[in-house]
Amino acid sequence: MLGMGGIWYAGSGSAPNTADTQARSQTASLEQRMRVLEQTIGRLQLLNQALWELLRERAKLTDRQLEEKALEIDLRDGVQDGRMTAMAVECPVCHRVSSSRHSRCLYCDVEFEKPIMG
Repeated sequence: MLGMGGIWYAGSGSAPNTADTQARSQTASLEQRMRVLEQTIGRLQLLNQALWELLRERAKLTDRQLEEKALEIDLRDGVQDGRMTAMAVECPVCHRVSSSRHSRCLYCDVEFEKPIMG
């Protein structure tokens, strides 16, 4: 088949599109990542429910107490948005401030104590 300008293209009459190939590959990668995240969220939901039921049964805590504690934690960053946000952390060695998203101090490389959750 002759294409524009008399150039011959094999197959469907169009040259392979590397941008399209890259987009398809990226889409497949993102879909796989989404599946893994959905599985992780499902597992965390299950574990959270199990923990809450154990606490309610054995420590006699109430749903209201859980909601109050969740609100308290939510407001630690000054915004009631239903989620935890990274906070500033002072390094115990150099006393400079880093984000809680980092596991090590950006300045002196000391490893931060990891919180149990979050």
